[in-house]
Amino acid sequence: MTENMAETILAAMALMALGVHGLVPRLSLFANSGARAKADPEKRLLQVLVVLAMVVVPLCDALLPWFEFADVVFLDEAAWVGLMLGSAAIWLFWRAGRDRGPALAPCGTLRGGGVYRYLRHPVYAALLLWALAQLLLLQNWLAGPVAALTFTVAYALRMPLEEQQNLERHGHRYLDYMERTGGIIPRLTRPRSD
Repeated sequence: MTENMAETILAAMALMALGVHGLVPRLSLFANSGARAKADPEKRLLQVLVVLAMVVVPLCDALLPWFEFADVVFLDEAAWVGLMLGSAAIWLFWRAGRDRGPALAPCGTLRGGGVYRYLRHPVYAALLLWALAQLLLLQNWLAGPVAALTFTVAYALRMPLEEQQNLERHGHRYLDYMERTGGIIPRLTRPRSD
């Protein structure tokens, strides 16, 4: 794989991820719940930052020479790993939307169906995979890490708030769900039921 091919692949995957999300995603960080979402400028700002960092920057890097000054030595093996992580991210975006369904609670399925059986926040998990893929595919000290930095900010600001909202909304059922399900990394073991 060449550097130009890796940049083009990531740009195409960014457009594919937008298509999977339907351009205005309705999941987790991107949840749009009417007046409450409009009244949350932090969420809107983070949405814009995520799209800029994870879609616009890869497109600019692939199509324009703006970021070439920051390129590092291209490692073919790293790009292939990035391709696998990016593919996994797109699959997880799609699967989270499919498993969530239109009538489910904002925290996903408390009954734990599909990917929600393993992850409470599969969209954040997909964003993490995407950030790593971008780092490995772009291999640019400026355009690569911007997605990881944006993910870290979005996760640190939104995750505690969303977990608290889910606890308030669902009480002990969400606590039970938290005990048996990983946040953005699946649990390797399940707690015992006594």
